[in-house]
Amino acid sequence: MSDDLAVNPVAGWEIKTVEAMQAVLLQFSFISTPFQRPDEAQKTPLLAVSVQQARELIEVLQRSVDKVESSGLSSPPGPKH
Repeated sequence: MSDDLAVNPVAGWEIKTVEAMQAVLLQFSFISTPFQRPDEAQKTPLLAVSVQQARELIEVLQRSVDKVESSGLSSPPGPKH
């Protein structure tokens, strides 16, 4: 990962279903500054994904979790003490 990559940690999420639209609605809360508390997190716009997109997202997340877990613990790059 690049050192200049901006990362906003996710502080939570809300998921709703809309059966009439065959959609899943997602909204994430995220931290935008190092000094922000989780209860001050900003929210993304409400995102709608189709059932197929939701299934694909589940699969991609599962593969990513599996990859991270199988890699084991490692130290971040940089000087060692």
